[in-house]
Amino acid sequence: MTPPLLVCAAEVEGRGLPSALRLGVGKVAAAVAMTAALHERRPAWVLLFGVCGAYPEGHGPGGRLDVGDVCLVGDEWLADEGVATDDGFLPLSQLGLGSNGPFHADAERSAAAARVLGAPIVRGATVSACSGTDPRSRELATLTGATVETMEGAAVAWACGRAGVPWVQLRCVSNRTGRRAAGGWDLPRAVTGVQEALRRLEAANWGMA
Repeated sequence: MTPPLLVCAAEVEGRGLPSALRLGVGKVAAAVAMTAALHERRPAWVLLFGVCGAYPEGHGPGGRLDVGDVCLVGDEWLADEGVATDDGFLPLSQLGLGSNGPFHADAERSAAAARVLGAPIVRGATVSACSGTDPRSRELATLTGATVETMEGAAVAWACGRAGVPWVQLRCVSNRTGRRAAGGWDLPRAVTGVQEALRRLEAANWGMA
């Protein structure tokens, strides 16, 4: 049985889990650290875990999530890579400069984890600047069809994809996106939730093939 390389972005997410590699927060830090780890450690597969924001609009597969809910991310999108114009947002793909996604997680392992946890599989939107206003939250949710928002998911997915390494992403909602005063923030609850989900997966010997 081959365990995954556990990775997370922030120190708080991996606190108490000495085997987890901290990548750093944001797309650049995550992509650089993930690429280096893939080269140096050559893992069979990667499990990214951490907290996330949830779009109140609930456009994506898996429906609307709230603070404390756990999910698997089945595919990721680069939500704000492109050009903002007066006529709307032009993603990299429309500019002929690259792809905004989707970047697909390991479907079999994600589905198995979802069954163990009784959790939904959702779409993720990766951003450089989190959506701290209601209009921006609605815009990104509509643009991507995502359920959750992170700052690293697509970067890790991109690095793993380039290396041919399967990846899975496990998240717990720490806040609703949009106006921050109405976000229901509970970071400790989300960290506890995602770490408890990890322990449940480990106890079930999930994904160790």
